[in-house]
Amino acid sequence: MSSYAAARLRRLGIGTGILMMLIVSGSVRAESNAHPCTGAALPLTTERQVVQAAECLFDGRVVKVDRVSAGNDWAYRLRLLLDGGRVRTVDLNRTSGMPTNPVVLEEVNETLNR
Repeated sequence: MSSYAAARLRRLGIGTGILMMLIVSGSVRAESNAHPCTGAALPLTTERQVVQAAECLFDGRVVKVDRVSAGNDWAYRLRLLLDGGRVRTVDLNRTSGMPTNPVVLEEVNETLNR
């Protein structure tokens, strides 16, 4: 950044740190068409992409994948093996790779600090 631009920003009361935050937040919004954990382009189109999303979101290993009815559509039901041998079953939207259960979705969003 030139000294002239920095001086103008100081006169406006905008520091370079704030400017950088604005630039970064703009780039994050521009990537909203990507999965928040894996970065894969949305919509997800393969079962493998959804498995990767689940393993990333829940920090576990998918051991079983099924397709289940979700209203007029379908979703993936995944069984994950977590730390300590715990098993968790989650339903993920087939195109977004995010949980279909609002409570689980909120838990994931909090974990991702969204």
